[in-house]
Amino acid sequence: LTDVAVAVEVLAEQNGVEVALAEPPKPLSVGVSADIVAQIVRPVVENACHFAASRVSLSADRRGKEVVLMIVDDGPGVTDDERERIFEPGVRGKAARDKIDGARGAGLGLSLARRFAGAASGDVELESGDGGARFVVRLPSG
Repeated sequence: LTDVAVAVEVLAEQNGVEVALAEPPKPLSVGVSADIVAQIVRPVVENACHFAASRVSLSADRRGKEVVLMIVDDGPGVTDDERERIFEPGVRGKAARDKIDGARGAGLGLSLARRFAGAASGDVELESGDGGARFVVRLPSG
C-alpha cells in the first residue's frame, strides 16, 4: 500500500486529494508477489483519486486466511444499480460520466483489478458505506 500511495502522488496532487495510510502498515504476507498486489490495488486507488472530494484512505488487515485491503474515498459514491456493473469492461459509473473534466479512462481499471484479483484467488468488491466509496480487495494470505 505504501508503494501504491507513492505511485499515485502526482495524480492525487493534480486532483487536490490526500492519499493517506489509515495507520502504519502492518507487516502482512500475501500469497502473491508485491507486483501483482500493486496491479490489483493501483487502479482502484487511481479511481478513488479521480472521484474523492479530498481524501483517500488505505488500510490493510488480516481476516482469517485473507488479507483485506481497504480503499475508501469521500467522493460521490456509487449508486446501488451500478455496484456490480462498474466492474464490467467499458462501464463507467454516473460520477465518471458527470465529471466536469470530461470522460477520463475507458472504464477498464476496476474490471482489470477484479480479474487480476480473481486470478490470485481473491476479489475486489464495493461495500456499502456512509457516503463515498469503500472498495475491498481480498487476497489469500501467504
